[in-house]
Amino acid sequence: MKFGIKQEKFQELLEKLMMRDIYPSSIISTKNGAMFSIQRAGKGRALRYAKFNNSYFDFIDNSSESIEFDVEKNLPLIKEIPAGMLLIIETKDGKFTVERWITDDKGKPITKKGCSYLNYKEPEGEVKDSLPFEMKDGVPLVGEGKVPLSTVFTINLTSLKEITTFGKTNTLKTEFYKFLFETADGAKKLAMRVGDLHAFSTWDVAYPISEIKSGDVLDVIFTYGIPQIADIYRQNNVTFQTSTNCPAFIFESCDQYILGMLIPPYTPE
Repeated sequence: MKFGIKQEKFQELLEKLMMRDIYPSSIISTKNGAMFSIQRAGKGRALRYAKFNNSYFDFIDNSSESIEFDVEKNLPLIKEIPAGMLLIIETKDGKFTVERWITDDKGKPITKKGCSYLNYKEPEGEVKDSLPFEMKDGVPLVGEGKVPLSTVFTINLTSLKEITTFGKTNTLKTEFYKFLFETADGAKKLAMRVGDLHAFSTWDVAYPISEIKSGDVLDVIFTYGIPQIADIYRQNNVTFQTSTNCPAFIFESCDQYILGMLIPPYTPE
């Protein structure tokens, strides 16, 4: 594989692949002039889907190749490279080479400033190139019973960040985020209950800036992935596709990329 990309966009790409701390080592694949990564977290707790289109890069070749790259180890090095510098990246002679170039005002590389030679390895097992669940009319069908995740809503990213930051405070210090629809004066709105689930627990109910696209009833709890999504996603609105007591496919998308996470629900015993 070989591609050119600005430092700040490559840093963003690696951060999206790592999802803060869920995927310290990430599978990176190229095919047909695009880059993608489909990967399960340890013990199958979550699945991350990322695809970066040709337009995300300054250039990318048409090679088909998959590697496993230690993002956690190498991201600090990439962060030290000045923003705006063009990186020409290639798998060559067993190394992941990252050339650093100064460009002219048209983006053409004119002065090579250095090159890092980083390690990578061949992925173990089968490399996924498609989502492991069926989509029908844009709705994910999950599990053996092909349960439709047909309740759809969006949350403003700033609202989601505020709520997860609140959840990290010493007062709440929780991993539990419950999503439910409330009805008042004939209108539905999304509520998020943040806090542990015991009757003696302290909790907070927040009402994020949101829009309900479909679905009448919702009651689902997540304990994994929500803070990471709030930290790493960048688009103004985050889309949730879920149902009561079901997994959620949570994604952001634009012309240049799509990033999604499928996370399991918490079911109280």
